[in-house]
Amino acid sequence: WREHFSGADAARSLVGADATEARVRSASTSADVLHFATHSIGTGTDCALAATRGFALVTDQPADANAASMLASTALALAGSRDAAQSEDDGLLGAEEIATLDLSRVHWAVLAACATAAGATRHYEGLFGLSRAFRLAGARTVIMSLWPVDDAATAQWTEALYAARLSRGLDSAAAMQTAQRDVLAARRRSGES
Repeated sequence: WREHFSGADAARSLVGADATEARVRSASTSADVLHFATHSIGTGTDCALAATRGFALVTDQPADANAASMLASTALALAGSRDAAQSEDDGLLGAEEIATLDLSRVHWAVLAACATAAGATRHYEGLFGLSRAFRLAGARTVIMSLWPVDDAATAQWTEALYAARLSRGLDSAAAMQTAQRDVLAARRRSGES
């Protein structure tokens, strides 16, 4: 990243104990790209559980005052502050909190965590969750996963994604497609599944 944009100030990394909610909130409002390599938390889900893919036709209850609480069921795991009991910095950056941020500068929000595209759906409203929260906050493109992800495979795919975007200058869809194809080809060459 720093090589591509030529400068030490081109990227700000919040790693480990530095990745508190307060620091993420502060840094995110001036960022063009947000990249979260963390865990996601969802009501009744576990990062280690396999997600189910498919669709269902259901009758949904009308939206009501509880619709906002549907956003609360998903969060990104961050570092908690030392005084988490006395602050809002509990180590979980929830969808409701994300939706209140000003992310109008953000071109890409990449959520490299398990099942970040999961969430509750509402009739005619679509998916409530992290994607909706980032979009409500102003992020133009949100890249996320529908299922549990392996850390090493995610790192490999993420490197390919940014190489396609930054080095090749591809748009979001083409960068994702290229990254997928490049990683699949590399894994096949090395005999991996």
